Amino acid sequence: MTTPSYILEGTADNFDRLVLENSKRGLVIVDFWATWVGPSLKQQQIFIDLAQRYEGRFLLVSINTDEQKALAERFGVRSLPSFKLFSHGDLVGEYHGVQPESDYPRIIDEYVQKQLDSNSRDAIAAWQSGDPERALKILAESVVNDPQNLSLPALMTKILMRQERFREAYDLLSALPEQAQDGVEIRNLLAHLDIIVTAEEADEADELEAIQHRLEVNPKDADTRYQLAAVTLIGDDLEAALDLLLDLVQDHSTYRNDIARKAMQAVLDRLDAKDEQVARYRRELFRLNY
Repeated sequence: MTTPSYILEGTADNFDRLVLENSKRGLVIVDFWATWVGPSLKQQQIFIDLAQRYEGRFLLVSINTDEQKALAERFGVRSLPSFKLFSHGDLVGEYHGVQPESDYPRIIDEYVQKQLDSNSRDAIAAWQSGDPERALKILAESVVNDPQNLSLPALMTKILMRQERFREAYDLLSALPEQAQDGVEIRNLLAHLDIIVTAEEADEADELEAIQHRLEVNPKDADTRYQLAAVTLIGDDLEAALDLLLDLVQDHSTYRNDIARKAMQAVLDRLDAKDEQVARYRRELFRLNY
């Protein structure tokens, strides 16, 4: 089953890239577990639920210690479950044994807040006090001084989206370098915005019936199929929209840098992971990967 883009499986081969490199852009939690340790499975589910709730504010990397003994040895894992927190390329915290369930979000919040610089905190305070323009100005000036800090444009995007300034938010993220757009949080935000902007543009130009008619005339046209999926999704016909996106992934996997897959993943990440329909779509995506 395909998992959300901010929940990843770690191995000895990809650990430095997934954990150490990504931790330079935000918090990474590494969960060490094994199938035969019941409490570690409980902790794993807690982290999966929290990762979905936090929607990319931290990256979860799961390590099966039975399969990755070298990693367990490398980080001195002597008991299960264990989890370690990485930030700015360094190990910044570690916990052994299952914690009280209410402690997990508290621990995450503590480290997520540490990721915020003073300007971000000032911007959030301005936003919460009802002055979004001041918040955006603070963040815009901060981006000029710290262009590598992707949390700044991500926060600007969220403020713009709260104001329903979707085109401005989309243009902001689209202007980022391609490598920056591949970051977990930025990629999810951009895919979500792409759907909204596409639907808005379609609504301005065509009625739903006109889009459907064009698709009947040319059923293989990728632009029209994606446009119909966007309009359908905004219209809350979730299953029809996901079916259209899935067909587009299957028939045009390279369309606009695989935007249909990214859009599907962004939508599924916001839904209940335990829902059978969600699981089915993730299985289909996984199947198409191979």
